[in-house]
Amino acid sequence: MIETHEVDWMMAAAAESDDQIQNGEAQKSSKLGLILSVALCFLGAGLGYVGVSTGVIPIGGGEKTSPGPTQSVEERPDIAFVPIPTLIVTLPPDAKNDHLRFSGQIEVPAEYKSDVEFLLPRIQDLMNGYLRALTAEDIEGVGALFKIRLHLFRRIVMVVGLGKANGLMVTEFILN
Repeated sequence: MIETHEVDWMMAAAAESDDQIQNGEAQKSSKLGLILSVALCFLGAGLGYVGVSTGVIPIGGGEKTSPGPTQSVEERPDIAFVPIPTLIVTLPPDAKNDHLRFSGQIEVPAEYKSDVEFLLPRIQDLMNGYLRALTAEDIEGVGALFKIRLHLFRRIVMVVGLGKANGLMVTEFILN
């Protein structure tokens, strides 16, 4: 059972909090908390930046490097490039352009350069066949070069073998 002096105390506390709210004291304390939290956020961000930039916190690239190649010639990967002769393909009748001029290079490990050069006529044949089979949307659409490069590289790998080609660089892709 609640005694009368406890009820009086609760009523007095409630009345005091109502008076504080009416006087604006509660609003001042909430503004102080907001200002304090913003200040602490800026302080934490500043300390984090200083820690990362000086290397105390090992995140990201704290070390500054000079522009240009960082590897010497001896440390670079042992690769070679096999040039693909220029291919000129007639586009379908519904295309905006009449011809596609394509050339590129195949990146290969240096030890397989002669093998890939030996298979170059087969590579050209499959590239010609693939490029001629494309529709106008395939060639002129958004991201066409990216998709065509992926499909051509997959076909090159099927001809030369897995691990003998690292990539296909398109040096010329001209629609005219």
